[in-house]
Amino acid sequence: MDSTRISLRPFKLTDVDDMMLWVGDDRVTRTIRWKTLTSKEEVLIFIKEVCIPQPWHRSICIDDRSIGFVSVFPGSGDDRSRADIGYGS
Repeated sequence: MDSTRISLRPFKLTDVDDMMLWVGDDRVTRTIRWKTLTSKEEVLIFIKEVCIPQPWHRSICIDDRSIGFVSVFPGSGDDRSRADIGYGS
């Protein structure tokens, strides 16, 4: 695959249909912090309230179509110089 087709970018409301393919799949969501989303309305709310406001959530894209995510969860207190990275697709 041509690597120029792959990108990380902030989520957009227009990602809803592409995201439905993977956020509604229990095989993807069973190992991540997100619950399985089963309706377009749930995905739109999730994008608006969780993905867009959080600067550490990024969409993994091929040809600008969302195929997954990567997230960074910064530590706090004594762990403030550390972070956890999560991903799924």
